[in-house]
Amino acid sequence: MTDGRYAYLIAAARTIAVAAAAGAALLAGGTARMAPAQGKTLSPAAAPGLPTPVVRRDPALERRVDSLMRATLAQRNAPGAAVALLRHDTLVLAKGYGVAHRERGTPVTAETIFQIASTTKPFTAIAVMMLVEAGAIELDAPAARYLPWLPDRYRAVTVRQLLTHTSGVASDLRRANVDEFPIEEFRRRLDATPASFAPGERWEYSNTGYTLLSLIVEAASGREFGDFLRARIFEPLGMRHTGYRVPLRADPQHAMGYDMVDIQLVAAPHVFSGWGNSGIETTAPDLARWAAAVERGALLRPESWRAIFTRAQLGSGTVVDVDFAGLPSSGYGFGWVLSTSRGAELRSHGGAIAGFSSIVNWFPQNGWTVIVLSNGKQGADRMGQADGIARALADALVIASER
Repeated sequence: MTDGRYAYLIAAARTIAVAAAAGAALLAGGTARMAPAQGKTLSPAAAPGLPTPVVRRDPALERRVDSLMRATLAQRNAPGAAVALLRHDTLVLAKGYGVAHRERGTPVTAETIFQIASTTKPFTAIAVMMLVEAGAIELDAPAARYLPWLPDRYRAVTVRQLLTHTSGVASDLRRANVDEFPIEEFRRRLDATPASFAPGERWEYSNTGYTLLSLIVEAASGREFGDFLRARIFEPLGMRHTGYRVPLRADPQHAMGYDMVDIQLVAAPHVFSGWGNSGIETTAPDLARWAAAVERGALLRPESWRAIFTRAQLGSGTVVDVDFAGLPSSGYGFGWVLSTSRGAELRSHGGAIAGFSSIVNWFPQNGWTVIVLSNGKQGADRMGQADGIARALADALVIASER
């Protein structure tokens, strides 16, 4: 549980205006100085037959991104970030900026490892759908079929409702963003906390629901959730630097997380924030491998991907339409926010936890995917620094390129 040291400073404004100005400057060939950025080329995936991004460097694009990142990191007072940009299954940039550890001066590289917080949720949804395809889970079955210990008030909640945040399960059992507790305490708090609403009545983002989904995967597969992710997703896609609920490590490859406290960057405690709703750590190139698999429709059957990217409905039949993460008129599928950005279709998910933020923004109509991982979190913003950086990149580089 947190205390007064984590009285977060709420960010005053988004960086869209800054992004536009920075975008104009970079298109004109801006020359602001910064520490050299670190880039790395992807090697082939370990497993044959699954997609790995084609690597095709674009020096002009890289120069523009370098300039934009100088402006954006400085404006947001963010310690560092790693960026991956894909066009369809082609990786055009994977690069690090700023510092991974301020006290040591360790630079962020493309291979720096960050916690991705709620960007774990799309992985959880894929894991569930793998077991749906295997006949081990039914989407419209009660969650209690797999978790018989669920409180009676949740007996009617379905797996589908957990995936779409329409279950009414209490949204979050944490008492702060740095509240960490064992699974036994999770069950105790779940039993003691009232439901938010009746199943299917409305939409409410629920970290608790995604923890329950990870426990359903364990019950249906007979494997620990992290082992399932590693065997079915990480290893087949060659995500060699990706893990689940990895203890704190002080090696140079792992970024240190920083929070903004009293207008100062302060090293944040290491927390996982749950199971299934959070917990993955990874690199920008590893996440690019996964994004390429999503773009190509790998890992799952076409009908499963269609279900994942279909907007949820309430019990009344009304399609979910909410303002979420700064995106008006958003729907929610299975682990993905479904919306638009400046007229372009956007499928996304992001997350923030003590000291870290991340986001994946996929524009399926033009094939761009923008991935940002940052070791900075600012205020109570769910997406933290990564969201602002990704918006700047999309405004200046992705959406602008299609106009």
